[in-house]
Amino acid sequence: MESVTSAERSPLLGASVAGDPARRKAQQAERPAAGKQSKAAARKKRHPAVRVIRWLLLKSIVPILCVLAVIGGMYIGYAVLGKQPGDEIFQAETWKHVYDLVFAD
Repeated sequence: MESVTSAERSPLLGASVAGDPARRKAQQAERPAAGKQSKAAARKKRHPAVRVIRWLLLKSIVPILCVLAVIGGMYIGYAVLGKQPGDEIFQAETWKHVYDLVFAD
């Protein structure tokens, strides 16, 4: 913006700070400080147990969704497509038999 004159610059930056670099610097220094104070005042301290539970839920949502997807896929594949009883997907003998079928010579 060095090739732009002060008169051309004033509509771009606002008339109050366009002409005075010291005033512009002072306003920029005030903005972050006011923002930090308002955020700190608006934020309240949570109980440590609530913070731990929230952190655990945030970190474990993807693995939980993956486990649910695997269980849902097993049910759809075995019970819906295979036309077998749906409660058998939770029995170890069923999956041992499936393993033997897939990897048998």
